[in-house]
Amino acid sequence: MLVVALALGGLLALGGLVLVDRRRRQAMGRIDGLVAENLRIAHAHQNLEHVAAHDSMTGLLNRGGLTERLERTLSAATGPIAVMFMDIDRFKSINDSLGHGAGDQLLQVMGRRITAILPDGCTAGRLGGDEFVVVVDDATDLNRVVAVAERLTRSIGEPLELMGRLVRVSASVGIAIGPDQDDTPSSIIGFANAALHRAKDGGRDRIEVFTADVRAEMQRRNQEERALRRSIDAGDVVPFFQPEFDASTGRLIGAEVLARWLKSDGSIANAAEMLTMAEDASTLERLTSVIMQQARPVIRRLSALGLPAGFRFRVNLPHRCTPRAWRDGQIQSFFSGIDPTMLTLDIYEAAVLGDVVGASGVLTDLRRQGARVCLEDAGRGGAALSMIRTLPLDEIRVDRQHVDALTSHPNDRAVVRAMVQLARDLGLAVSADGVETGSQADALLALGCTTHQGHLYARPMTARALEDLVLRHAVQDVSDGSML
Repeated sequence: MLVVALALGGLLALGGLVLVDRRRRQAMGRIDGLVAENLRIAHAHQNLEHVAAHDSMTGLLNRGGLTERLERTLSAATGPIAVMFMDIDRFKSINDSLGHGAGDQLLQVMGRRITAILPDGCTAGRLGGDEFVVVVDDATDLNRVVAVAERLTRSIGEPLELMGRLVRVSASVGIAIGPDQDDTPSSIIGFANAALHRAKDGGRDRIEVFTADVRAEMQRRNQEERALRRSIDAGDVVPFFQPEFDASTGRLIGAEVLARWLKSDGSIANAAEMLTMAEDASTLERLTSVIMQQARPVIRRLSALGLPAGFRFRVNLPHRCTPRAWRDGQIQSFFSGIDPTMLTLDIYEAAVLGDVVGASGVLTDLRRQGARVCLEDAGRGGAALSMIRTLPLDEIRVDRQHVDALTSHPNDRAVVRAMVQLARDLGLAVSADGVETGSQADALLALGCTTHQGHLYARPMTARALEDLVLRHAVQDVSDGSML
């Protein structure tokens, strides 16, 4: 019995050990499962953080991720850092000519090239569109920063194949050094963007550095633009009118509506001066809106007096437009209450690049109602000339720059001749602005351009002076008719 009891006790003990081991294994399994679940959750969280901070198109940091990284860099900086703002020159022409698929492919290639070329201590991100930003943690040596930018532009400039076509693009870069004066990520990116615009204005495919002088100039321009906006709202910016003539007959055939700023010191700023102050497209849109509001009753009164047959008022659409302006009816609202058949609308390439399709639709509609559409700066080269294929046009215009050099530079004469011939081939009219000398007028007439505007014929004038001029020409026309 004792042996049996001992055996039974041993079995019970062994069973207890087995049960404990099973429970221990179950507990360890649960622990392992919890650890695995926590690791899975942590990994998923990391993936979500990565997705939230990175651009799906290029794999670079997105706007939020870049801003966060730049905030950390600025707060930890013990010396200067650099921010490069870079975009692809004429990126929209790639989208327009090859399609958005080609544009996306180009962005992906640019992302890979930027990643491949960046040295240690640099971070790259894509803000959106074709806008890229590179942060250099150590900018003690500006020459090193510029060298990085040069390597980037060389790499981006290498040929690539898009949709079966071999293309080459270029990039412009603006560089800002900080931190200075409590710079924030937004402000230092803005300074780099300002330098980028200087690179664009300088001809593209360039690198510009935002210096202290540029900072001071930017502050001055911001102050001027605020002053301009206040003056626009106060009614100190008023319309003037510059007559336009058929130089072959001397007939008055139109007048351009111009903006003039009557300053408190008694001086008058012309449209060119105001354009240098108006960096914001919305300021230009506001300027055009206010000028046309004031010009509307003048146009109606002159129409009631009796304008020469075919007389048109030439209106410069804003040199830069927000894409919103083409979509929300803002452009059309400028001409509300004016007979479209009395209007010639001058359009610049930069005004339509934000929304070429929308701009073309608006201009087509206005043209259908009787307005004429004229492309300005058509002699600048391929970019502006490409608009001839895209926009509904009636006329191209020889700008002041080419007219100025018409009699002194054979190349400019050849450009104007080509523009006149192009207009003829396309069935378009051609006109010239800035005609100031008899020799310029003669040269234009010899090339077949008869519609002239400039100081040789008449300077910009008030509405009352234009009214007097219209009446004098009306009397002259009657006299000429009676003599016949």
